[in-house]
Amino acid sequence: MIKDREKLQKLLSKVKEAESGGVSKSLKNSILSKKATSRKGIEESFGLMERNAVDMKIIRGLCANGIPFNVLRNPQFIEMLNALKKALEGYKPPSSEKARTVLLDECMRDVEKDLTQVKDIWYTQGVSIVSDGWSNVKHKPLINVLAVNACGSMFMYAEDFSGVEKTGVEISKYLLGAIDEVGPSNVLQVVTDNAANCKAAGREVEKLLRVAKTRFASHYILFKRIKDCREALATTIVLNSWREWLKNGDENTKVLGLKVADTIKDDLFWEDVDNVLAITKPIFLLIKFCDGEGPKMGEIYEKMDNMLGEIKDIMQENTYSSYYPEVEKIVLARWEKMTIPLHCLGFALTPRFYDRQYLQKLAPGGIPRKAPNLDKEVVIGVMKAFHRMSENEEEEQVLREQFATFHMKKGIYSMAATQTDAVTMDAIDWWSTYGAETPELAVIAKKVLSQPISSSSAERNWSTYSYIHNVKRNRLNCKRADKLVFIHSNIRLLSRFSDSYKAGPYKKWDMNPENTYIEGSSSRLEEMFWENLDEDMENGQRKRQRVD
Repeated sequence: MIKDREKLQKLLSKVKEAESGGVSKSLKNSILSKKATSRKGIEESFGLMERNAVDMKIIRGLCANGIPFNVLRNPQFIEMLNALKKALEGYKPPSSEKARTVLLDECMRDVEKDLTQVKDIWYTQGVSIVSDGWSNVKHKPLINVLAVNACGSMFMYAEDFSGVEKTGVEISKYLLGAIDEVGPSNVLQVVTDNAANCKAAGREVEKLLRVAKTRFASHYILFKRIKDCREALATTIVLNSWREWLKNGDENTKVLGLKVADTIKDDLFWEDVDNVLAITKPIFLLIKFCDGEGPKMGEIYEKMDNMLGEIKDIMQENTYSSYYPEVEKIVLARWEKMTIPLHCLGFALTPRFYDRQYLQKLAPGGIPRKAPNLDKEVVIGVMKAFHRMSENEEEEQVLREQFATFHMKKGIYSMAATQTDAVTMDAIDWWSTYGAETPELAVIAKKVLSQPISSSSAERNWSTYSYIHNVKRNRLNCKRADKLVFIHSNIRLLSRFSDSYKAGPYKKWDMNPENTYIEGSSSRLEEMFWENLDEDMENGQRKRQRVD
């Protein structure tokens, strides 16, 4: 009994200490931490349920409006959600009428302000006015205008030419308006398609230096697909279903079926396919290069020469060697039709083409390389370009003298570091670093080397346009569609200047593999169906060996 009383007294004393606050801090903390943990666990459980409910609302909203899930990677969408979280209690979204009028105009002005950083680069790198025609979902003729340089393609506007005859005079007026808006001193070239009225517009504007395009690529892809399907075709003609189809067909079907079967089994036919692919591959790769965006003015002249040499090397090794002079004549005729003095100037102002080790290597076709200043055609093109770009004879003479200083490697250009960096450094960066020796020529070089060489960006822009002004939104008028395309395209252009676009959760957020339309960016093209052609040919040869 005595022991029990002592235990009870000790217990009562502990209770009194607890009531008076005499409990140790460690004990208090342990009790509080246990309570906090249990409370946190309950809150997390309810929070998880709430988040799931919100997630479901978002998914329902996306599905109900046909919005692709890739929008969840869009930083603009995340910013919208963050703004909604910070909105005042009771906030209601704007009406559709306000969104399509007042707010759309405000958004367009806001994007125009952000584009100032892109426009500022026009003064140092110059710009190309790229334009193309198209018909929208309402079959109205439109002509767009983009400002393109090394920074990317900035969509300016697209105008409806309904009721206007698209003559060279009318198109030239339209293009001159774009030139005035950008600033005539900033425009190095105007690039359009190969239409006759665009040629007439070029004669009207005089500054219109056009780059023609070819549709050869589709033929190459067709042959390549036929070659890739050889194994499947060979399997098809031995199936019972094929034989039944021939047996039950009419006389014409049987004749055609036998011809198809004989062709598929004919090794000479597949040898011809291989030869055609080998010969046309250099042309296809050049077209792919030209169709991409980015600063390519300094590369096209050399790539054209290399392409001819590669074709010559290939044709010497197959049964079509006797046809090379005819192929060369066709290619050169096309080149004569599309070449402009800026191609020669870009080639002549690219520092790596004067490197001694580069010049010592033979070009494709076994042709000795020459420095650009030793090529008569290039020098004539350079002089023509200087004449067109100079305001007076004195300025033209200064450019000629500075060009001589550059290619003769005088002053800064004679330094070992300068010559080493000419090979390893980007041409535009090289001129920005070492151009102080020839300041006027350096300004010209940075502008010329920053230019594109085709109107592909304008044609890809129509894919964006059709994505916005589609069959479901056929009531959209041209002006409103123009504003939507302006915001859509240029927000994507601006986002590519941020580090988060290159790495992190927003890396290439606009490259949606589920969408079939092409974004106006070089990265999109690089990540599409273009394949390593050398690898494909090796794989095709292995498959053929297994079939044989």
